[in-house]
Amino acid sequence: MKNQKMKGVVALATLAAIAATDLSVVARFGIAKENVDWGKVAWTPAKSTSPWKEWNWNPKKEGRSWKYVEELSQAEKDYWQIDGRWSHEIPRDKEYPKLPEERYPFKAPYSGEELSALGEAGGGGTVMCGLQAHSGYHISRTKDRNGVISKSDTICNTIRHYKTFAEQLYKFKPGQETGAYLVVVANPPESAGTVSLSKFYKDGPGVSKLEDRWAYLPSLRRVRRISGASGSDYIPGSVATYDDVFLRDFWKYDSKIIGVDILYQAVNSKKPYGPIAGPYRADGGIETYVVLSKPVKNGYYLSQWISWHEKKTGHIIRQEQWDRKGNFKKVSEKGLSGQVLYFNKLIYPWSEGFKGGLTESGAERRAILHGGGPDQVWDVEQDVQTYTIPDTPDKKISYEKFGNLDAYAGKETWKQLFQPQRIENPFVKPVPVVKFEATDFPPTPPLYRDKFSKFRKISLPAEILQKIKKDEQSKRGLFKS
Repeated sequence: MKNQKMKGVVALATLAAIAATDLSVVARFGIAKENVDWGKVAWTPAKSTSPWKEWNWNPKKEGRSWKYVEELSQAEKDYWQIDGRWSHEIPRDKEYPKLPEERYPFKAPYSGEELSALGEAGGGGTVMCGLQAHSGYHISRTKDRNGVISKSDTICNTIRHYKTFAEQLYKFKPGQETGAYLVVVANPPESAGTVSLSKFYKDGPGVSKLEDRWAYLPSLRRVRRISGASGSDYIPGSVATYDDVFLRDFWKYDSKIIGVDILYQAVNSKKPYGPIAGPYRADGGIETYVVLSKPVKNGYYLSQWISWHEKKTGHIIRQEQWDRKGNFKKVSEKGLSGQVLYFNKLIYPWSEGFKGGLTESGAERRAILHGGGPDQVWDVEQDVQTYTIPDTPDKKISYEKFGNLDAYAGKETWKQLFQPQRIENPFVKPVPVVKFEATDFPPTPPLYRDKFSKFRKISLPAEILQKIKKDEQSKRGLFKS
């Protein structure tokens, strides 16, 4: 009997050891490796040793809002939970060598590579319109160096063949179609009814397939196949490249966290648009990780870019770019908040996205982060500024005139959607008329010349500097912290 009890104890101890090993694998890789349904693996807020509280840093007292990683005290390192390695210094996944050893959805401490992945997963980087099938209005205004405003009101529809970022990373094989993007032009009148369809494919070791594109032109009344584009090509009529919006996968470049910062302006708005608790500190700032990224391949059109990732979700709210010669090229900002209509329910995207997990329809909830906030891009080389009005209508436009922020197309096929009649389809309501003049543009984004000067060389022509000074005097004073 005594021996039997001893065997039982040993057996229990063995089982406990096995269980502990299994748990350690899960803790290490974020998810067990075998028999995983990647369509149900989603990001949830990290529960680290550091509770979500404010960084104990007083910008007014200290004279700055930022710190390099090497300047952080031990207490600050415990709070921020940073893995300071470059992507190439991190062990790779044996089954997926292009990806880091720890598997999505990742756990703190975060590396620059993991934050870049989280930025994509939330639609703040290059995942088009988030992960979910999406139908929404993109109301954009572009102002050239002469102050001339051009408009582009479009109905954009996205269908992804996956519902979680993990599924896209680990289930799809290189070369497979990952999703498609349909755009119907509603404004200006001379372009109304033009429809374009793009299909995208997953890259991988030795596999890099250009996107397929088609266009319906009202003047010809027929569909034409057009040549695919590479990531460095500009999207027609845009200051953004295909890599900026769709194709710059995080594993294609080398990233590292260089510091932490508190931003007080997101698209030049100091305060939230609505009563959202969100990521804001008591002083109105947003705590961010600052990530430096560089291309792995020689000859890329950018030499580096720096991204500001909101601390609690990894969502990108600011990014700067330098061209291949090292000249400051472009800065973009994304607002976080703004009430949107989501399946006939008014929500705040950040509050909803931060819940993590899956939506009732099975899509990853953090993809909601892409919606609701304004988006501003300033191309310094061309001195062209684009401002995308959010899906959030203001008090002068009723919510009923806007469709759902995200809505699955149901039984409609791409062939059915790819028609000029699409613009009058009851699935999408008419785009509301938005009056937006040159004077309504926000000032160019602030340059923060004093921040991270070790990595941020900013040299601008005299006429651009004069323009910035004028903006500072006439508008940005309204947003000073």
